[in-house]
Amino acid sequence: MPDTSALVVGSSRLFDEHQQLRYISKPTPDPKDPLHLFQWRKWLAIACLCLFGALALAGEHIIATLVPVFVLEYAGIDPRILGSLDITKSTTPGVVNLSPLETLSQLGGPPLYGVALLSSLPLLVNGIAGYMLVPLSIAIGRKPVLLLAGAMAWIGGLMAGLSHRLEPHLAARCLQGFGVGAVEALVPLIIQDMMFIHERNRAVASVVASQGLIIVALGIASPVIVVCCIWRDIYFITSGLAIFAWFMTIFCVPETRWVRSRAELAGEDVYPLEEQRMKKSGKVVLRSKIDVVRYGPRTAITEFGILHIPQLWRTGAGSVYETGRSTLYPNVLWAILVTSILVSIQGAVGQVASAVLIVAGWQFEKLGLAVLPLVLASPFVWFFGGWMADRISNVHARRKPDGAREPETHLLSLVLPLLAAVVGSVLFGYAGENIRVLSSVVVLGGIFLVGFGSMTAHTLFSVYLVESYPAFAGPVLVNVSSFRFIVGFAMSFKVTSWIQNSGFLRTFGYYSIALVLASLGLPVVYLYGKKIRAWTAGTLEGDLVAVGKDTNEVDQESQVVSLYTS
Repeated sequence: MPDTSALVVGSSRLFDEHQQLRYISKPTPDPKDPLHLFQWRKWLAIACLCLFGALALAGEHIIATLVPVFVLEYAGIDPRILGSLDITKSTTPGVVNLSPLETLSQLGGPPLYGVALLSSLPLLVNGIAGYMLVPLSIAIGRKPVLLLAGAMAWIGGLMAGLSHRLEPHLAARCLQGFGVGAVEALVPLIIQDMMFIHERNRAVASVVASQGLIIVALGIASPVIVVCCIWRDIYFITSGLAIFAWFMTIFCVPETRWVRSRAELAGEDVYPLEEQRMKKSGKVVLRSKIDVVRYGPRTAITEFGILHIPQLWRTGAGSVYETGRSTLYPNVLWAILVTSILVSIQGAVGQVASAVLIVAGWQFEKLGLAVLPLVLASPFVWFFGGWMADRISNVHARRKPDGAREPETHLLSLVLPLLAAVVGSVLFGYAGENIRVLSSVVVLGGIFLVGFGSMTAHTLFSVYLVESYPAFAGPVLVNVSSFRFIVGFAMSFKVTSWIQNSGFLRTFGYYSIALVLASLGLPVVYLYGKKIRAWTAGTLEGDLVAVGKDTNEVDQESQVVSLYTS
């Protein structure tokens, strides 16, 4: 492996010799650089992304929990009977019936596996979408792709609400899944574009935590809507709110794709600096000197425009190659493995939690309250995956003689969420095995731990990968985001059969063992991650000093391509 004495790609000097914070990535002198946005402007964009992403994901995930409703609908039975149906009377004492409505498959409707595709198929489409949308966002910009995908999500929702047969319903759900794929892959990239590295954990954690709160609020209401109104109203409500968020995105989220060299991404002082006083803290910091005369001021097109930046099709094509190559990086493979197991645990819990709670005596219209543990988990996700993780990484860098911040420092913050997911999986399995003698609070405790562990770990992995490979963060994120859904689906879609054959505790015990074994790679990646990055991405020796902003598009594009081939 290469010598890592030089500054390895992904490493950065967060503090100078005077222990003063350095702002990384290094902004260019161009006022239109998104890193020069005011803090309130950045957080306004993040707040809009929170709403936009949560509503897109709500239409995806909430509907997936209502498959029994669609079983009744396509069997010609009014789903509102669920409000008066007592499942516990039809179950054997001490036995959890994982499919209490299975007999409805004999009433002339489509087969159950066909209806279940309404839940599983969008996840696969979601995984595939990233491979198309991220290279497109690199070629033409983040905003047009985000708006295109968002429109696909709410149009798919409206189509689903208006459908009257299973086939068009499935097609509409796939359209939704394709649109939601942008949320999973593009939001971390937009945050990377406009936030400095010492702020990214908080930004990503804010998005994840707030999405959970909004999805939970709609999730609580969905069973009540099914019983009191009609299931189509859920599609119309989520799509209507998504349209509002879509228009908010047009005005509140600027185009953020910006061409940077590896030296800029590492925070090297490649431009003249000037002292700037921070309005909030009053501290004086060194920032790149803005040159309005040479580059011109920000304009309305800069703030609200679409497709106004140079199109870099060669760069987008290069990202496709980099996506394939980065799949084989050891640290990326490890991240894919851990996140896939987390997705499978969360998916398995989501599939069977309602059945467990129904047998525990819960009424259908109150099942939405089962997502309350995720409400409680959301502030913990923000604190441990955001504020605390940033704090640990920054303090760790400050204590080093050279002030260097390594992406592997984020892995220290992974210990608690991974432990929570392991314990939560075992606790949920134990509660499901003994639901007749245990309080349903134990089930909710397992859901809380699994939700906290999964959401916090996904936040930390996103930031870790973006910082490890800043020049091709998109391809790396696509791999993890897409593979975790595909592999997670493969590891959980038969969970009901596994539980019927092996029981709750053994099944979820297997999930916990798998996560423990995968987590054993954490100390290896923590200790050798820098050497892995040096081997897979190289160092900054001989790198471009800066990417010229006054060159023509061809020159600019050829420089960016060098980031993928160096």
